[in-house]
Amino acid sequence: MTDSGHTGGFREFASHSAGAVVLVCGLFFLLSFMYLGGTADPQAHARHIPVAVVDSDRGASLDTPIGVRDLDVGSQITAGLLQNNDWEKIRLHVVDPGTAEEGLRDGSYFGAIRIPADLSERVVGLVEAAATEEGDAAEPPAPARVTVEYSPRVSIVSSQVMNTMAEAMQESFRDRMGPRLLADSQLLAEAEGRTIGAAATLALQDPVGIDVTAWNPLPEGVSNASLPMFYALIVILAGFTGAMIISAVLDARLGFIPLEIGPLALHVHVAPFGRLQTLARKWVVTLVTAPLVSGLCLLVAHIIGVTGYDPWHMFWFSNLVIVAVGVCAHAIIAAIGNAGLLVNLVVFVVLGIPTSGGATPTQMLPQVFVAIGNLQPMHQAYLGLRSIMFFDSSWDAGLGHAVWVLGGWAVAGLLAGVAVTLAYERMGLRRQAVADRVPAGGRSADRRSGRAVGPLGAVGSRGAVRPGGAGRRGGAVGVADTPPAGHGEPGEIVERDPAHRE
Repeated sequence: MTDSGHTGGFREFASHSAGAVVLVCGLFFLLSFMYLGGTADPQAHARHIPVAVVDSDRGASLDTPIGVRDLDVGSQITAGLLQNNDWEKIRLHVVDPGTAEEGLRDGSYFGAIRIPADLSERVVGLVEAAATEEGDAAEPPAPARVTVEYSPRVSIVSSQVMNTMAEAMQESFRDRMGPRLLADSQLLAEAEGRTIGAAATLALQDPVGIDVTAWNPLPEGVSNASLPMFYALIVILAGFTGAMIISAVLDARLGFIPLEIGPLALHVHVAPFGRLQTLARKWVVTLVTAPLVSGLCLLVAHIIGVTGYDPWHMFWFSNLVIVAVGVCAHAIIAAIGNAGLLVNLVVFVVLGIPTSGGATPTQMLPQVFVAIGNLQPMHQAYLGLRSIMFFDSSWDAGLGHAVWVLGGWAVAGLLAGVAVTLAYERMGLRRQAVADRVPAGGRSADRRSGRAVGPLGAVGSRGAVRPGGAGRRGGAVGVADTPPAGHGEPGEIVERDPAHRE
């Protein structure tokens, strides 16, 4: 046995553990900030939520003892909405019915306030029915009503936003419009020597009702508007976690790392492949895996009864997400090694889920979350899948933007992966197994040759040791290509070799 250099003391333990403690604490501080900061109080961050206002009211005339008065309740309601609106939170768009329908269809609006064409006529009928004898003799007029629509396909919180607006509108009708209409009705009643009954008074104090309805409810088999977010999470994980699995298995089968299964560890000869060739093999496996996983996800969706989408669109878009994320994840691992696993976790999951817009819409997230989400694959996957599931694969509902951004990620991953691996190879930093382990404390003796091996030394092309700066670039240990070694030869790690069981 050779001296490993480990003392087992507290100082050594603290030195070895400090990095792990810092990484774990840093990761979970970031997790806490992202997941709690983005969901604790969405209303406080609400801004620029788009809502359409459609005023189709034709107006009406009310005969009073002092003359005819034109009444346009729709214009009054619209003016009140614009005047009392909190423009930092809600962006009202006064549009025609066609524009509102188009905006709801492509997800541009969270909802719409629709003022019907006969609103003023119904209000006039209500005033006259309460004040005149003819109104008493006739059938009571249908109450005047305004429709507030929310789009459940845009966001899970759209109903909450529009219900809050409906409550504020109802209170405004009661406080501002009610007293005015009651005064008009009393004036008409006094002209005919009548009084207004208690029931009519109550009706006039609350003259316009509001119906809150869902515009284009969710398709059959879907009752959760967050379904596209969870589907997006599946395909993101397929790209990110799939890359981790593919990288580990291929590295083990190519001999770069041991393949451990329970108590067994398999060490094989290092394959004579460069970094770029190894990375290319991993990319190819990801390309093969992507359509298989996409097909399995569609099969599960079919089994559980999800409907309302084009399966082909779901298939090719899911492939795009998996390939884009997988290509980038492999490139990151190729660039920084095992640390790439943590970086991938942060980039694709920790930063991705809270900024996706699936649980909390981007209009109700902190600005920093929105900035991160605009370039996040998770957010793009959510937008694309939401468009396919809920908006008939509309390019304008987010699918077009998602395709361009994810395509950019795929291209960037390809270019970065090729550039980094080629640079490492030109620097002589090839992936090979080191013949002997270097003790933790510094130098040791090569048992086969008797030569000293320093902590910064490197095994040369024929097993020779190059101490000091030889083979190093920027402080890294450079290991040159090693020819395939036989049993127990330098350059090979053999499980049965007693030298490697210390």
